[in-house]
Amino acid sequence: MSGNLSGMNNMEDLVEDLLKIYISSIDSNNAIIMQNINDKYTIIDKSMISAYLYVKILNNLKIDEEISKEVLLSYLIKQNIYGETGNLALEISNKERKNLYNEVLNHLVIEQFEYKNRILKNLKYNYKKIEKSKYSDLIEFCENIAEFYILDKLLKRGNWEVLSYINALKNKFEIYLNSNTDISENLEKEKIKIYKLILDEEFEKTEYYNLIQIALKLKDVYRYSTLTTVVPENVLFHQYSMTVVNIVFADYMISKGEKINKYKLICKTLFHDFGEYKGNEIVAQIKLYNEETKAMFAEIEENDEKELEKLLGKDIYNIISGYKNGKEGYIADILDKILGIMKLWIEVGYMNNYTYIKSLCSVYQERFAKFKNIDRIKELNDKEFLLEFLKNAYVYIKENLVNENPKILAIYFTKEEIENFKIEINNLKKLRFLE
Repeated sequence: MSGNLSGMNNMEDLVEDLLKIYISSIDSNNAIIMQNINDKYTIIDKSMISAYLYVKILNNLKIDEEISKEVLLSYLIKQNIYGETGNLALEISNKERKNLYNEVLNHLVIEQFEYKNRILKNLKYNYKKIEKSKYSDLIEFCENIAEFYILDKLLKRGNWEVLSYINALKNKFEIYLNSNTDISENLEKEKIKIYKLILDEEFEKTEYYNLIQIALKLKDVYRYSTLTTVVPENVLFHQYSMTVVNIVFADYMISKGEKINKYKLICKTLFHDFGEYKGNEIVAQIKLYNEETKAMFAEIEENDEKELEKLLGKDIYNIISGYKNGKEGYIADILDKILGIMKLWIEVGYMNNYTYIKSLCSVYQERFAKFKNIDRIKELNDKEFLLEFLKNAYVYIKENLVNENPKILAIYFTKEEIENFKIEINNLKKLRFLE
């Protein structure tokens, strides 16, 4: 098994593939919903709120069918095409025209993933067309609710233009209720209940509402504190990009013989930073400054997470608090660290934001030590691969940044500091984790 994954000759290709998927997520996050009345919320925001509601409904109804999980995985991957296509969510009332549009849309989506896969060397999007089912209907239902509360947030911030759209959605909910009066299936009953709660203005008392509001707050919590970024990145988007790269990376590991529960993995990535909903995004340099700051911020995050249990219920709280547990948590945590390093590469190398290079430091290397305790993850066959991938990502990205533009580097760092960067990189190249 070790030879299958741990061949170091393809590590740089894997890092570059991961970068391409990350960039594609960033591009998709530029597609705005309802542009004539909204300049803030994107398709990805709506999709993430929909995903949270979907998971919560499945948990509440104790639905564990594989098809319900596959629908969510395909839905989340599908959102990644909007960087190439823009917003494809058009309202078409004529049923015949709608069927034609959906047929064209399905072909276009598949073509876009074929294009994406052509420019990837090792990682691949394994997108599956979402077939019509009660779970694809549930996703559409969740999108309606997500859109309603995005508009509601805009209204509360003084955008009165959205009122007619909110009323149109309410009318849509009422029509659904009037046409579905004799329902026996639990999933349909839950949808009816949610629509009624919204129309009766009772929805705000539910865990569903709390979940939506926390997601909307995470939209307004920006990562990397006050650092000057060309591409600002909020926590809600970060959780999306984390989810997509984990789905694709997990498929790669599965193809090499690892057994990974992808649904468990994406539940972890979807919710992993929910503890930051109060605005407690603290950059790693501060969190890891010394043992005292590590303990202090761990306590802050733990207290915030406990409050989430009261707001969201035990099922979602267990996902959040158990984020790093098991092999899926280990994989997600490693990719989280790699994306943190990769943000440097995107800002400096991709967006030519050379002021961001000032955040170059050795703090990420200090994180490696905790990943060495990999023997506790008994189910992983190729333990060395993940550790080597983390190390190679750090080396490859940092080496590129240090060597790309020496004049810019010299503005922010002394000769001694630059030399120490190079020594650090060389030492890391020699590092063997499992010896």
